Amino acid sequence: MKLITYTGILMALAVSGTGCRQSRSSKVTAPSMDSITRIADPAMRIAALNKYIKSSPENAQLYMMLSKAYNETGKLDSAVKNANIAIEKDTTQAGWYFYLSDVYMEKPSVKNATNILELLAIRQPKNKDVWVKLGELDIKSGKYDESIKNLEAALKLDRNNPDAFFWLGYALREQKDNDKAIMAFQKAVELKPDYEQAYVILGLLYSAKKDQKALEYYSSALRLNPHDTAALYDKGKYYQDMDSFQRAIDEYQKILVMDANKRDANYGIGYCLFYLKKYDDAIGYFSKVLLQNPYDSPAHYGRGLCYKALGEYDKARKDINIADGLDAKGK
Repeated sequence: MKLITYTGILMALAVSGTGCRQSRSSKVTAPSMDSITRIADPAMRIAALNKYIKSSPENAQLYMMLSKAYNETGKLDSAVKNANIAIEKDTTQAGWYFYLSDVYMEKPSVKNATNILELLAIRQPKNKDVWVKLGELDIKSGKYDESIKNLEAALKLDRNNPDAFFWLGYALREQKDNDKAIMAFQKAVELKPDYEQAYVILGLLYSAKKDQKALEYYSSALRLNPHDTAALYDKGKYYQDMDSFQRAIDEYQKILVMDANKRDANYGIGYCLFYLKKYDDAIGYFSKVLLQNPYDSPAHYGRGLCYKALGEYDKARKDINIADGLDAKGK
């Protein structure tokens, strides 16, 4: 009786020892999720994740991590495949739908990006962010009526959503309904006072009306980002269109401090100097444009007009003929 008991204890210890060895072995071969996230090299992270997935094939998060690792390496098809698997295994993660939509836009495929968000809208109809994103994607597809419909759905859920008002303004602007667009953009900056892009577009809309309120909006954008060369150019262009040529030059010069080869700033200064009858100086700026791109038709034409004003008719004729030839070729 004692022998049987002793034998049983030995067998139990043997089984227990084997189990411990297996456990220690599994801990060595299966890296933890935390350790995987710390792997900087995406290729090594992919290898670790594929190994982990073999032992946890139903873990949706692993597939999403694998998708993001593939995305880092530029393998978009693999990123899409694994993101879809993750979403199939866990349909509740709204952020994953947005991520997959962004990956589709990298390919690019607006249709697929829209389709995945429409699926989320069905599953989470009260998610205001999905309606805003759908509105944005519809704009990129030129579906402005559909965009407005989706953005209004977002605003029904949240009347204080600045992004919904921003994209609503954008859609209305594309439909040439500028007065309503202005109201939407103004609401966006009211709700989000640091909405730089909305200030810039408000500046453009008021510039089109030749309304000096444009300057207020450009200045607001530039207070937020003094290095916004697009806003600086738009502000300069407003002055140029209002025949305030020296003020326009001052704005364009600020751009050239940041990027001496900026085409539009150099051309704009040349244009303004021409109207200020500073023809030699204007030629220098038009020539700078042409050093960057010898096929720039407006720069050839502008320089030709300067040469003509200076009485250098052969040079004028040459530049103007080049401009005409480029225009005829559609360059």
